Amino acid sequence: MDSGAAGRCAEKLVRDEILYKKPLGGGKTQYSALVNAGDMAAIEKFKEEVKKKTTSTLVNEGQVSEAVTLGGALKLRYEMRYVSSSDFDSTIKLLRNQESNYINKIVAVVSFAKDDSESVVLGKKIKNALKDGSYKMIFVDASTTPLGKDGYEQYCENMAQAMYHQGKDNNLARQYETNAKEALKKWKNRISGGEFIVYTSEKQDGERATTIEMLYSTLSDINKTKYKNCLEGTYNVTDNMYMPSSLKQGVACGVKQEVQGTFKSANPATKLENALGEAWKYEGKYWVDKPHLLISKIKISVEKIIKDAFDNGGRISIARIYDELKAEPFGFMPCNLSAFVLGFVLKEYVDGTFSWSDGLTNDVLSINKLQEMVDEIIKLQITPNPRYKDKYIVAMTEDEKAFNEATSIAFEISKSLCTSIEQTRERIRSKMKEYTFPIWTIKSIISDVETQTNKDILIKILDYYCGIANSNNMGAGSTSDNDIAYAIGKLCIENKEAANDLKILLNKEKCTEGMKAYLKEFDNGELITLAEKAGDSGQYINILRKKFDADAANWVWNVETAQQKIREVILEYKIIVESNKVISKSTTFENTVREWCDKCQYIRISYPAAKNYLDGFSAFLEVLYNVKKSGVILDSQKQKFYDLLIANADNFRTLYGNQIDLFKKVCEFYLEGFTDEEIKEIYNTIPTGSFTKDKTEYTNIINNKVEEYKRNSKSAKLKKIWKEKTNTDTPREWSKKYKMPILCMVEDKEIQIAKAAFGAVNKAHPDEASIDKAIAYFSTATFFTKLDDENARNKAFVDSIIKNYDVMLTNLDEVKQYLDSRITADAYDWFGLPEVEKKLRQMAEAKYNQGGCDKALEKIDNMILEDVKRYLKDLIKDNMIVGMAIIKDN
Repeated sequence: MDSGAAGRCAEKLVRDEILYKKPLGGGKTQYSALVNAGDMAAIEKFKEEVKKKTTSTLVNEGQVSEAVTLGGALKLRYEMRYVSSSDFDSTIKLLRNQESNYINKIVAVVSFAKDDSESVVLGKKIKNALKDGSYKMIFVDASTTPLGKDGYEQYCENMAQAMYHQGKDNNLARQYETNAKEALKKWKNRISGGEFIVYTSEKQDGERATTIEMLYSTLSDINKTKYKNCLEGTYNVTDNMYMPSSLKQGVACGVKQEVQGTFKSANPATKLENALGEAWKYEGKYWVDKPHLLISKIKISVEKIIKDAFDNGGRISIARIYDELKAEPFGFMPCNLSAFVLGFVLKEYVDGTFSWSDGLTNDVLSINKLQEMVDEIIKLQITPNPRYKDKYIVAMTEDEKAFNEATSIAFEISKSLCTSIEQTRERIRSKMKEYTFPIWTIKSIISDVETQTNKDILIKILDYYCGIANSNNMGAGSTSDNDIAYAIGKLCIENKEAANDLKILLNKEKCTEGMKAYLKEFDNGELITLAEKAGDSGQYINILRKKFDADAANWVWNVETAQQKIREVILEYKIIVESNKVISKSTTFENTVREWCDKCQYIRISYPAAKNYLDGFSAFLEVLYNVKKSGVILDSQKQKFYDLLIANADNFRTLYGNQIDLFKKVCEFYLEGFTDEEIKEIYNTIPTGSFTKDKTEYTNIINNKVEEYKRNSKSAKLKKIWKEKTNTDTPREWSKKYKMPILCMVEDKEIQIAKAAFGAVNKAHPDEASIDKAIAYFSTATFFTKLDDENARNKAFVDSIIKNYDVMLTNLDEVKQYLDSRITADAYDWFGLPEVEKKLRQMAEAKYNQGGCDKALEKIDNMILEDVKRYLKDLIKDNMIVGMAIIKDN
């Protein structure tokens, strides 16, 4: 049915429960009458079953509880339960027994009634519960708006009909069920628009709320009475603040005093920065200067428990802080706003002077750590976890302070940057990177430096600092970075001048001196000896310094690894020294590799194609092949490269000096029939860089170069023939010289073969077949004899180009000049070009208008009448325009 008047009428009858819609498939619907003439006895039986349902069941079926739902802070604060007279007692007893589950929440019991009698019963039950005094909850009586007799009968009748028709006519059954639920929906809507009575221990006679908004206001007042300093009672913020969706971001916003994301509001009335008021970005101690602010009261409470905890044990758990704030008078709830406020009041503890601990490990209390702590403790309120371990804010120990102070002096780092073990450790590592070489090398020269502290103590502290860079340096059973820091601090407390002595030792120059001294002893000074042979002017120390680039990782401070790096440099210098005997001399490993790559660039034989012809020499060329392709010698390949270089230096010199012999072997199939001189010429055309070509690509190159060599030989012959016969380089050049297409000089029957032959001469690289055909044609062609004959050229130009316009276009040089200046194509391409015909017609018309017309008229005047008629008749046979003009005039 369409959406016209009939359709609207039918829909109204559905709403009035006279009709119901029955789907027929294919998008069609049938409207049928709601019949009540069924088995009335059966329907009455179903109705009795329906009437056995409790009011609570009706509330659940109709989602009537949604009439009293809370949002924002109230939703988070209140624990709502919905009851009727049948389950009132059992529900409140259960809530009383589970009272410990609802700390810092307010339990609210909302009661519903289907009729006035139930409403009276509920009123008595509520008052009795309040008199008992053991029920720590409030009651919201919504039974003042009962379902009512009519609504109840409507529900029972429709639900019984639905049960009766189920299985007989499911569409009709669903319609009755919908009607039944509609009765409950109307009840829910009346409750939302009705009044409520709120009972508390203080107001046991109840407080009437005539609208749902007044109910919300009453609940807010109850909340503020219990939690006098609650956040929601003072701060006007968006509802998002009462969700636990962005806890970590909230902490960061509070610490940094920067609002973003969820915590940023465009409405001034709900801005967090406005809520905190004068405390926001306050330069001093806002809790001291402005104690009246709510945020100050929270801060004062937190500072007190932190101070007490620090005085008694040097640490406080985040759980202890949160427990304090979730209790009265603050009543913190697990939400974004609580995370934000915690970040704000604890921001003074993330300045690097306090530590984080889980009881086993310590770290600097950074913003990230505070975020984790707060996020975890708030989520714990929502989902308890028995495996949760307390996290602590820890005050700094004397050993830690001494470690930070001594490190600041020894490494010349600002004290403001050495405020925790974690921060100081990172600064140490950064400073060590500046030294390049590990600080344990200083032990090689420490005996030569005058110090006030016992050198064994200084060596021990240096070892500890190496442990800070990498705890593995401390050996098996090493302790944590924190323990190492405490040990350094203790030694510096016991040895007051240690920090100043270390200041003299810890610098880039001393580390370099230490490494040089260490290298003199390491492997009998082999690196220094090799560097002298390479002539590197002492640059070996800088090469080694690159190996100790601390940006890579902190493992470079390990002694064994450092020795490995030194041996790597020794191997590189061995390769330099041996390579200098074969290729151009270099003083660095990088330049040596580059020289090898350059050398391989000029090997015009592909290694993959040649490897089966190399016998025992193949292994070294394979290594060179990989070096050339990658541009580097991998660390894993350096020893192999060195060993093969030692064994194959002479073989490489021989191959490089005489590549032609190997070239002949590899390309024997393609070079068959060529002389040694021709093979050499072909070899010289092979592109550089062929050494790394794969076999297929290389053989294709060889094949192409051989074919090109053959082609070029014939092409040169063809061009020589043309030059000798025409004294020009190409047909195109001849055409340009004489300002006429050379095809004019060729007989019509030869046009196509001549055009192909001319194309072969014009091309820089014609194919071999075209060359052969051109040479054959030129050997018998007769047009060559006419090319130098001016009269023959003029006749050919008139016959092939000017044609019938020759009466008007008698000056051939003028015509050629005219075409050359107006046609973009070369003269070679004028033959058969439509644009040439067009331009000649235009030129002829111009000549005709300038005097040719007068000549024609004069000739007509001199003709006898019979000749004029005959000429006119012939003209109109071939010219429709003239014929139509004669017809029109008549």
